[in-house]
Amino acid sequence: MIARALRQLAEPSDRDDRVKCAINRASKLSGLSYWRCFDLWYRRGVIKPFERAQILDALARKQQAEARHELARLRTRLAALERQLEEHDADLDRETPDLFGLAHR
Repeated sequence: MIARALRQLAEPSDRDDRVKCAINRASKLSGLSYWRCFDLWYRRGVIKPFERAQILDALARKQQAEARHELARLRTRLAALERQLEEHDADLDRETPDLFGLAHR
């Protein structure tokens, strides 16, 4: 489980990325040393509770940041689509739901 969490923490990585670089990214994000991450990456040794917490907290922060980025990207895309729709159909007179399902206009 922790080795998988470290791999998720190290993403994204391209196909030519070295494992060493991925472990280094996981190390920096988790706050653990490179060699400790190396051992955990390869499932060597016993993980301490504080290490588990650090890795899982770092992974949660990363996932939250990715979710915020994706939401911002989707909002931008939605606004562009709404502008495009309004430009092509000026006679359009219907309510458009916003992101929370509330009608506006």
